[in-house]
Amino acid sequence: MGKQQDTTLDQHVSGQANGNGLSKPAHALTFSQVTEDIKANAENGLSSAEAKERHDKYGTNELGDAGGVEPGKILIRQIANAMTLVCSTMMLV
Repeated sequence: MGKQQDTTLDQHVSGQANGNGLSKPAHALTFSQVTEDIKANAENGLSSAEAKERHDKYGTNELGDAGGVEPGKILIRQIANAMTLVCSTMMLV
């Protein structure tokens, strides 16, 4: 019984380069291959024309005004997580 080749990634499109796809995941490519795949210049970045085209296609690079960091919620989550660990540990003893 031979190993079957995993073909689940054959049609995978990397999330890098806004879905235009890299030939492989970025971590599996050399620096020069990545810059070539994303149509960038290693010294100067994107050309003005390429930057304008991407801006027109994808819009601005903004996360929006939704929420933000709420220190109170972070603190409550950390305390609840610590309490869960303490209670779980006590149940094991």
